[in-house]
Amino acid sequence: PEGIEQSPFDFKNHMRVAIATDCPRPSKEEGKMDLDYLSDMIAWCANRVEGGTLVLFTNHKEMRTIADRTQSAFNRANRELLIQGIDGKPNTIIPKFKKLGNAVLFGTDTYWTGVDIPGPALSQVILVRLPFGNFSDPIEQARKEHCLARGGNPFADISLPNAQIKFRQGVGRLIRSASDRGIITILDSRIVNQSYGNSFIATLPNRHYQRFSIDNREHAFPSAQG
Repeated sequence: PEGIEQSPFDFKNHMRVAIATDCPRPSKEEGKMDLDYLSDMIAWCANRVEGGTLVLFTNHKEMRTIADRTQSAFNRANRELLIQGIDGKPNTIIPKFKKLGNAVLFGTDTYWTGVDIPGPALSQVILVRLPFGNFSDPIEQARKEHCLARGGNPFADISLPNAQIKFRQGVGRLIRSASDRGIITILDSRIVNQSYGNSFIATLPNRHYQRFSIDNREHAFPSAQG
């Protein structure tokens, strides 16, 4: 027999979704300006929410650069910054994150899946980028060439479906029990500025979201309580 199992989680009331609309689109030419924006916004959003924040990156170098730029902001807020690859492996860094209760954890691939941190120790998940793969990787390049040889569209057939799966996994880190509540913060403005963005929004457990920007974030950014 087949059927649809209803989720035991109250996403409508327990999950808030915030989408930044003014993040510069990723590009080599705007890389520096983009990292300036992301550093400012990540520090502000993390310090705005009580409890812990998990920041999910798609690029190790970007993660470490932003860690350097945000460290002082977290120090001033008396919040410990934990960084994948610097402060330990997941089996040591996650228990420490849970224990601290209001830490900020920067992670990449490993932390998009398999992280289970119920309670206020994880009150916000920040997705820095939509998690598209990198076709410069030899394996991804081979998949792209195979797709093209068969008359396919590498973006529509490979990149987009894979990114949607990983995006859904990252969002799924937030609500791990019926009593959990918190905020999903998405800093990649392509989700509202590009036509394919709707396909990502459709995967959210709560599709109602609030837009915010650097200019209006003081009043437009939601609270975890609604």
